[in-house]
Amino acid sequence: MGIAIAIQDAHHTQVELITGYDSDALVDMISSAPSGSLIDCIHLYADTMYNSHQLKFLLDELSNSNYELDHEKEVTSILRRAAESAIRQRGYLWFSGD
Repeated sequence: MGIAIAIQDAHHTQVELITGYDSDALVDMISSAPSGSLIDCIHLYADTMYNSHQLKFLLDELSNSNYELDHEKEVTSILRRAAESAIRQRGYLWFSGD
């Protein structure tokens, strides 16, 4: 199972597809996230999209998270960079579950 991550601009044009990260780590992070958090709401088998307003809350969640394992820290860094890029473009972060 994998989750594709794409950054889209304000017109939903794909700007970047995030590849080469440990998608199993993201799945583990989703599975262990607090109920109702934005990370918890990423669907493992369908599409989830956050707009630039919602991504500000995702960044807060990532800043307040206690991920200690190296692969979790790597995914957190990738999510942070992707969210910041989408916010700058007033765009979206799109997760496509497998």
